[in-house]
Amino acid sequence: MKGNEKIAFTAEAVALMRAKKRVDPFSKYFVSVGTEKRFEMFSKVIPKNSLERIFVKRINLSKELDKMIKLYCPEQIVELACGYSTRGLVRTRKSGRLVYVETDFSSAINRKKKILAENNVGVGKNHHFVVVDVIKDDLWKSVCKFVDRKKKTLVVAETLTSYLNREEHEFLVKNVKRFLGHFREGAYLSHEGLNMLKGVFGKLLLFYRNVVGKTKSHRHFYTSDDVRKYFSKKGFGEAKVKVVEGISQMLYLVKI
Repeated sequence: MKGNEKIAFTAEAVALMRAKKRVDPFSKYFVSVGTEKRFEMFSKVIPKNSLERIFVKRINLSKELDKMIKLYCPEQIVELACGYSTRGLVRTRKSGRLVYVETDFSSAINRKKKILAENNVGVGKNHHFVVVDVIKDDLWKSVCKFVDRKKKTLVVAETLTSYLNREEHEFLVKNVKRFLGHFREGAYLSHEGLNMLKGVFGKLLLFYRNVVGKTKSHRHFYTSDDVRKYFSKKGFGEAKVKVVEGISQMLYLVKI
């Protein structure tokens, strides 16, 4: 992942799918002409219905994570590698008391803020955008001035960990644990893909991601026990693991 600060095509395509299905009122702002052209290009190679099914699974992953967020009921959320996620925009409008901190590379944060400003999308005082490289920067030092130690805090990493090799993933987990150690109550929410994209069409997308996008998919856990044992060794507490076969994902929420 090192040095890769570009918004991935998958993030752009998911924004397009969200906009088409009207999942939220904000995704449409993150759909560029270039995104639509790339999607149409892929549609000539991969049947559009197959392509949409792949990205709908990605949208459903967000929905499943949102369910776990709702159950945990945090007072403040720190989202890692936010990209074009609209979770912060949606949630801060539902609750003015929720503190939401979005983090990503400077290029992603600046681009997102620019798009929101150009479309007159206001951001509340409880919603912050912070430049953080989570496999290099100290998370606490980067965002401490935006959060309250007394509040129940959740760190969310959606689609991030699959981009990280073992060394980067280890740094991330240690970074998150140090961060959460500053709070009375906190947890870390992420997920693991159960398998790579299947079939010829899936392999074509993986080729684009790995070769053209210059990224690579990594897997860190295979079973629920893997998750529990790993985070237990890292000093975390209770781990709640949920396997969702329909989207081939294993979600996990680990408390500090």
